[in-house]
Amino acid sequence: MAVKLWTVHFMRICVANLLLFISLYVLFPVLSVEMADRLRVPAAQTGVIFLFFTLGMFLIGPFHAYLVDAYKRKYVCMFAAALMVVATIGYAFVTNFTELILLSTVQGLAFGIGTTAGITLAIDITNSTLRSAGNVSFSWTARLGMLLGIILGVWLYQSHSFQNLLTVSVITGAVGILMLSGVYVPFRAPIVTKLYSFDRFLLLRGWVPAINLILITFVPGLLIPMVHPFLNDFVLGNMGIPVPFFIGTALGYIASLFFARLFFFKEKTLRLVIIGIGLEMVAMSLLNTDLSIGISSVLLGLGLGLTMPEFLMIFVKLSHHCQRGTANTTHLLASEVGISLGIATACYMELDTDKMLHTGQMVASIALLFFVLVTYPYYIKKKVR
Repeated sequence: MAVKLWTVHFMRICVANLLLFISLYVLFPVLSVEMADRLRVPAAQTGVIFLFFTLGMFLIGPFHAYLVDAYKRKYVCMFAAALMVVATIGYAFVTNFTELILLSTVQGLAFGIGTTAGITLAIDITNSTLRSAGNVSFSWTARLGMLLGIILGVWLYQSHSFQNLLTVSVITGAVGILMLSGVYVPFRAPIVTKLYSFDRFLLLRGWVPAINLILITFVPGLLIPMVHPFLNDFVLGNMGIPVPFFIGTALGYIASLFFARLFFFKEKTLRLVIIGIGLEMVAMSLLNTDLSIGISSVLLGLGLGLTMPEFLMIFVKLSHHCQRGTANTTHLLASEVGISLGIATACYMELDTDKMLHTGQMVASIALLFFVLVTYPYYIKKKVR
């Protein structure tokens, strides 16, 4: 019975996490384009808001440990998700660039609190013997939510109004809050902790893989915003139905679950990450050819699906006792920094698709070399688990 209850509550928090990411990422492909049109400024300018979103996550980061220890973690997570929903509604009323920057920063603050509290909750309700698997599952739902949100955002923007897109984002976020409200969290006595610390924020021992992960996630970030519409012009067969690029990425990401199980031998992490980044390089190279965009999108998803879970385990194995939450948050922050930098760069290069694709190929190549020459040797030397 206890196992069944744990499974139910863990599934609830995973679904809530999935919905939280869908609610946010449904905005990411279209926000720079829509705001540029509304404010009559170049998309290169509105793309900067994603950097302010990331800034918001870092501004609140040092206070993560205090907030989740001084207050009930479930309510902290629910409040942060509610603040994200309110910020989403605010995009309907933006009238100038300053308001847009402030709104994106607030949303970054809320997202930073919500995801950290969610990670802590997931660890709290997971049996200690299953926490590694639980960490991977929880993170996996976040990335799946990211991909589903991007697909939904592109599709809604192509066929419906921006107001409808905001409505979907708000409803998804609200349902996520309802799912959180049903999660049972065992009682834990309040802990007196410092107001400002790196606990549950940054794993300082993980700075090398963090740099590597930023390089890896920078590449898909380049492909998210709709300032390069050719990615979503792929047509399904003879039906004339346009297919968003990230549908193939999501399929590849799901397929990676089965491919990863084929690797049981020694040095699994080394081989999976090399293959994953290699697939990312191939995907970017194929976008510069006349081959189907669909092939590139599937290969990109497969590469990310092989790479991201392994990097999470690298962070966890570099962490000391009671630093599992910090390792998870560092993994999340590094990936969000890379994605945000990629989106901002793509917006800056809105009229130069060739340059954008060349940049992606170059960064993916650097990421692979960095992993083989720097990250993996560092990981083998420093891991403690």
